[in-house]
Amino acid sequence: MRIPILNLEVTKAPRVGGNKVVRNLFPGWLLGEGLNTDSDFNAYLNAYQGWVYTAASKNATAVASTPIKLFVGKPNRDRIKSHATRIITKEREAKIRESPSLSCLPQVRKAVEIEEVIDHPMLDLFMNVNAFMNQFSLFELTDLYQELCGNAYWYVLKDRLGTPRELWVIPPGNFRVIPDRVEFIKGYVMSMGMDKEYFKEEDIVHFKMPSPTSVYYGQSPLSAITSSYNISQNINKYENFVFQNMGRLEGAFETDNELSQYEFERLKAEIDQTFRGIANTGKSPLLEKGVKYKPYGATPRDLSFLGGRSKVKEEILNAYGQSLGLWDKDSTRANATVANENFMRDAIRPRLIRGEEKINEKLTPQFDEKLFVAFEDPVPEDKEFRLKEKEANLKTGYSSINMERMEDNKDSVEWGDKPILNSNMIPLGSRPLEPAGGDNDYDDTDGEQEQISRFLKIGLDLFSEDLAKMTMERIKGRN
Repeated sequence: MRIPILNLEVTKAPRVGGNKVVRNLFPGWLLGEGLNTDSDFNAYLNAYQGWVYTAASKNATAVASTPIKLFVGKPNRDRIKSHATRIITKEREAKIRESPSLSCLPQVRKAVEIEEVIDHPMLDLFMNVNAFMNQFSLFELTDLYQELCGNAYWYVLKDRLGTPRELWVIPPGNFRVIPDRVEFIKGYVMSMGMDKEYFKEEDIVHFKMPSPTSVYYGQSPLSAITSSYNISQNINKYENFVFQNMGRLEGAFETDNELSQYEFERLKAEIDQTFRGIANTGKSPLLEKGVKYKPYGATPRDLSFLGGRSKVKEEILNAYGQSLGLWDKDSTRANATVANENFMRDAIRPRLIRGEEKINEKLTPQFDEKLFVAFEDPVPEDKEFRLKEKEANLKTGYSSINMERMEDNKDSVEWGDKPILNSNMIPLGSRPLEPAGGDNDYDDTDGEQEQISRFLKIGLDLFSEDLAKMTMERIKGRN
């Protein structure tokens, strides 16, 4: 099946919000009904095979495997009573506030504190999308439709109070946008034969990849490699025909004698019966009338197909943000790790950002204006670097056991609140502590206070007064 190239039909231009400047920015659209396109989205869906299947499904499963969290921006430090929350790490909060896709949200900019929501109807909606779908399949299918067609649609089914209760992923094949003169998008329409189903704009969450040719529809990676996909299909067809003719046509039958029509048909049937089909590979016919078999090798065209298949594979994988190193079974562990990190950073992370922005724009405000969602960073953590960082933080007293455990999403322990520091470490320029009774014994009246003050300066003021006193008691005990 050949995939047509995307080309939108346009007609007279509408008014966009009644603004002449904005109106002149766009070339014009079809009004009143769904915006048509010469592109057959159903053909894109049917192209879900071969390396397109491999590349698209890998992206979709990677997106669906990334955890998504719900957060609330608190305008004050009061405890939230409407739903259960938990404190997030300062590092996590800093990443949220520095994120280009989240920092612009009013609930983030105006938040005094940010906490993670662990119990909320929106989380229940993601876990129980509808009677036939769960969270993983929701995000997997949503991204898969974008990988193939550039567009994905959620139909938000609400209860009588207007609260979302179910989400349905609508196949994009026959789903169209209805433009509007003032509102830009009037709604959506789904065609089913002669029947049409219309949807309100506020009931649809439209996910789309960027397109340089349309402000209404997205453009998928597949649309950029339609030629490569069609070449791949033609190679497959060619090789299937070759297999039907003995796996590879290796020669021709020749004769110097003139054959009658009956003899020709009989000889042709004998050759077909003996040679055609993979099951007949290796068999030899009994020929007559001076018929001879003349073998020949592979043609340059056949050999170019072998190299062409490899080139098509690389083009398809690259269009989906994947390198050949990601699929090299002979690659070293280091090379595979680098390839996976590049894939997560360059292909998956942008898809997650587009997704969380659209959810925060269309879905979370229907629950609470202070809520927002964010995906976890899909780029794998450098475990070796983290181990060295943790060790250095603990050795220098920069952090406590519980602070490091919090970074690793582990529960705190009773003995892990105070930093651990080598007692030999003192601020630069300070006198070292010496046992009482030595040549440099301290004055009984102010020596203890001086040593406590010195301990309070250790580790950039990370020591508590209680810890300093405890250390002094240990020193006195040794004496």
